[in-house]
Amino acid sequence: MTRHRGNSRRVAWCVAALLSLAAGVARAQPSAERAAAAEALFREGRELVAQGKLTEACPKFAASQRLDPGYGTQWNLADCLERLGRTASAWAAFREAADMASRSGQAEREAKAARRAADLEKRLERLAVTVSAPADGLVVRRNGAVLDAGAWGAPLPVDPGTHRVEATAPGKKPFSAEAQTAGPGKVVTVEIPPLEDDPAAASAAGPAQPAGPVAPPPSPLRPAADDDDDGGAGTRRTLAFVAGGVGVAGVVTGSIFGLIASARWNRAQDEHCRTETLCDDEGVALVEDARGAAALSNVGFVVGGVGLAAGVALFVTSLDDAEPAAAGVVVVPAVGTTGGGLAIHGRF
Repeated sequence: MTRHRGNSRRVAWCVAALLSLAAGVARAQPSAERAAAAEALFREGRELVAQGKLTEACPKFAASQRLDPGYGTQWNLADCLERLGRTASAWAAFREAADMASRSGQAEREAKAARRAADLEKRLERLAVTVSAPADGLVVRRNGAVLDAGAWGAPLPVDPGTHRVEATAPGKKPFSAEAQTAGPGKVVTVEIPPLEDDPAAASAAGPAQPAGPVAPPPSPLRPAADDDDDGGAGTRRTLAFVAGGVGVAGVVTGSIFGLIASARWNRAQDEHCRTETLCDDEGVALVEDARGAAALSNVGFVVGGVGLAAGVALFVTSLDDAEPAAAGVVVVPAVGTTGGGLAIHGRF
C-alpha cells in the first residue's frame, strides 16, 4: 500500500511539472484575441500608408508587432519609419527584421532587410552624452528614457531633430539641455557638468528618523500533509479536472489558430499570389502570418494533448489503490511524417 501511494505521489509531481511546462509554452504564444487585434492594426496601418498618413501609420504597425510579432509587420514598420525620416528608428527596425528572418532560416528576406539597414547606416546622425563628474545616484535621461551608464560618452544613433538631455541626483540641482542633430554622419556631444548642491533638498529631507523595531520573522510554513490518506486522492482528482480543462482549452486554441492560418493562406493565394511562391508584398505578409498561426495551432494541440493525458493519469492514480500494481499509465510522444501527438498506454 505504502509503495503504491509513493508511486502515485511521484506520478502526480511529474504530471504537475509537465502541465507547468505546457502552460508556460501556451502563455508565450499570443491569444486569438491578440492575433485578431494585431491583424486589424496591421490592415489599418497599410490603409494609412496608402493615404500618405505616415505619422498615423507607423504607430499602428508598432502596436501590431507588439501584439503578434511577424516579419511582414516588422518590415512595414521599418519602411514606414524610413519614409517618415526617422533614420535611426528605421535602421534598428530593419536590423530586427533581418534577425527575425535569420532565426527562421529565410536567407533571402534576411539579405533584403540587411541591405536596407546598411543603406540607412550611412545616413545616421549620432548624439553622445558625456558626464564629467558622476554624482552618487546620478540618473541621465535622453528624451525621457533613462540612459544606461554604460552608454555615457558613446555616439549613439538618433533620429534627426532636437533631443532633450536631463540629469538628476539626490541632493543636487537638476540639469537639462537640448541638442540639435547636425546631419548625416555627424556627432553632436552634450556634456553634463558636475551637478550643484541643492540646499533646499537637503533641508527638506530633515534629520534621519530612528529605525523602528524589527518585525519578528514569519513563522515557518506548516508542512503539507502527506497524501497517504483520503485527502491525497481527492487532491489528485481535483488536479485531474484542472488538467482536463487545460487540455480542452489547448485543443480549442489549436482549432482557432488552425482556422486563422487557413483563412490567411487562402486569402493570400486568392488575392495576392499568382503562384504559391510569387506574391506581392501583402501576399508575402499573409503567407508569413499563416505559417505563424499554423505553428501556434500545433502548439495548442500539443498543450491540449498533454493536458488531457495528464488528466487521465491523475484520475487513475486517485482511484482506490488496493493492489500495488492495479493501475499504471505511460504517456509516450508519437511523431510521424504528417504530424505528432501523444500515445497513452496503461492498465486499469
